[in-house]
Amino acid sequence: MKAYEEIGRKIQKAREEAGLSQGDLAKKLGCTQASLSNYELGKRRLYLADLQRIGQLLGKPITYFLEDSEDDGPLYNDLDRIFKDQYMKEIILALRELKPVQRKSVLDYILWQKSGGKG
Repeated sequence: MKAYEEIGRKIQKAREEAGLSQGDLAKKLGCTQASLSNYELGKRRLYLADLQRIGQLLGKPITYFLEDSEDDGPLYNDLDRIFKDQYMKEIILALRELKPVQRKSVLDYILWQKSGGKG
């Protein structure tokens, strides 16, 4: 099963366990029912911040949606720790609002900082 499909299946399961319809959850998320349906079917990618918000609304940690996925790497195993770090959380949430070229600039800056600021 593809990672997005597995995540979508888990969103649907958690939504149903919470007793919410797609329309109910979509309204709480501020998206359309069709968008939520695409998330649940694995046809549309979710940002981690969006997945965290879904988890908050459904009472599930973000790792609930990501564990045991075939395509997930080590980063996903540490998501709870990452989101508990206030700076990491703020960085990820801020990145959502940037254009791709701006995200690339942020990544370049992080890599520059990681290298000791040389070059």
